[in-house]
Amino acid sequence: MIQMKFFLTRLAVFICICLVLAYSLQWVADTGLKKSDFSIDYKEWNDITESRINADIIVLGSSKAWKQVSPKEFEQNFKLSTYNLGMDGHDFPMQKWRFDTYLKYNSKPKFVIQIIALNELSNPQIEFHYIQFIPYLNRDYIKTFGGHSYLSYLDFYIPLYKYCHNTGTLETGLISFFSKHQKGNNKYKGFLSTNAYWDNKDLTAIKKKYPNGITAQIDPVANADFIDLIRTCKKENIDLILVYPPTTDIFQNMIVNRSEIMNFYQNLSAVYKLKYLNYSKDTICADTAMFYNFNHLNTRGVTIFNKQLINDLKDEIK
Repeated sequence: MIQMKFFLTRLAVFICICLVLAYSLQWVADTGLKKSDFSIDYKEWNDITESRINADIIVLGSSKAWKQVSPKEFEQNFKLSTYNLGMDGHDFPMQKWRFDTYLKYNSKPKFVIQIIALNELSNPQIEFHYIQFIPYLNRDYIKTFGGHSYLSYLDFYIPLYKYCHNTGTLETGLISFFSKHQKGNNKYKGFLSTNAYWDNKDLTAIKKKYPNGITAQIDPVANADFIDLIRTCKKENIDLILVYPPTTDIFQNMIVNRSEIMNFYQNLSAVYKLKYLNYSKDTICADTAMFYNFNHLNTRGVTIFNKQLINDLKDEIK
């Protein structure tokens, strides 16, 4: 009996030592990874969680936000600090969650510009570019999106387990820990346009995958999150502005229920009395020279779009 107690005591001590070492190693890797360029999004997450933003104007959306709305142009024209929180490849539930996280650590903005799209209100499981969340999984705000995530409870509660999914993540974190400065990502306050010519490769692949067209979904959870954003902005006296940016006519015509989705946004803006700017019928949508793919403007198109957007908002943003 005494020997069993002695064994169990030594085992408990051994496990505690291993856990301390594992959590310590994880802390080092997390700290280093945040300073690395392993993910292009670490810079923005650090700005959010370290309360560096506190902007007057916040831009929300997916890649149609962070690639197409320039904070610098807004700052120059409105003399108000602006930051782009667009999330590449993520639909509205994650966009809303990111904004909630922003409000937790930063002062509320005066204006929120929500970039919307035909497929914005779906709610897929998060697997795309999940490495951006890895060094932050021990933070309480991350755990709130568990139901949407590819990541499991093992990633949250077993030390170092989260580093098993992607080769090189742990090594990068450990090496970067000893770096003095955070690496840049070439973005300006979350924004970076793509200077490229039109390429229909992605469009060809989509047509092949959906020969009968695409039916956009309005997920109940995404819809509820969208309504919650509107109510949050109303409650906090934040001016919420909806913007549907230009996308190619070619792609818009592929959406079988396009009119249904567009009517949804139109009705929503009417019910809640929101400013809504719809550029889906703008002449730029017919000019592929303004796009680098079916869904995103290139740098040339972004310049033209931002000039028009700012002009259309001059009476709203003062």
